[in-house]
Amino acid sequence: MSNREYDYLFKLVIIGNSGVGKSALLLRFADDTFSENYITTIGVDFRFKSLKVDNKGLKLQIWDTAGQERFRTITNAYYKGADAIVIVYDTTCQQSFDDIEKFWLNEIESYAEKNAELLLLGNKSDLNAKQVQSERVQEYAQKRNMVFFETSAKTADGVEEAFKKIAIKLMAKRDQLVQDKKNKRKQQRQSSTSSQRTEESLTTSDRKQEDEQKNVNLWSAKSTEKEQETQQCQC
Repeated sequence: MSNREYDYLFKLVIIGNSGVGKSALLLRFADDTFSENYITTIGVDFRFKSLKVDNKGLKLQIWDTAGQERFRTITNAYYKGADAIVIVYDTTCQQSFDDIEKFWLNEIESYAEKNAELLLLGNKSDLNAKQVQSERVQEYAQKRNMVFFETSAKTADGVEEAFKKIAIKLMAKRDQLVQDKKNKRKQQRQSSTSSQRTEESLTTSDRKQEDEQKNVNLWSAKSTEKEQETQQCQC
């Protein structure tokens, strides 16, 4: 690791209908706690979570947004600068999944960064009254280029694994971006060096041609002088 306490800093925003368990997931992942009684989030809340992956330090800034419509004008501002959007639905509520396509993806397209990664979480997987089938969601996630996990904030199943998965993807994306910038700078330096060499080569060629022309002029002048001397001798 570098002198800082982390090598990567990523911003994540959690969205989804009210009551799907967004706050429970955040507290389970960030603090490893769970409560049956949660107060509905008003506006936004956030937590920091530090972890280590492949000997690299990661710091995640995770924002939990209110699902109620009356708070959406407030929460929309928090999409800006997010590296990943975490979309949560309730596996026991079909409506919460249907609203992803009907509403939440439009919010993402309108307010989130164009290259933000998407993590889709089906929460409350510990409950038996399942309404949303895993196979259907898996196909949907693949079409939408989302990372998909079923999770339970109550039992902690899949929670840490899901956030680590998206963090690893963000790390790889950041590393590739850095490498692309290095390659671009390298190409620019090579192009600049090549142009300089071409210019130097042309300058050398010009000098050579100039010297050759001087030699021709000198030879021509000497020939003229010799002819004049010959003519004078004949006289």
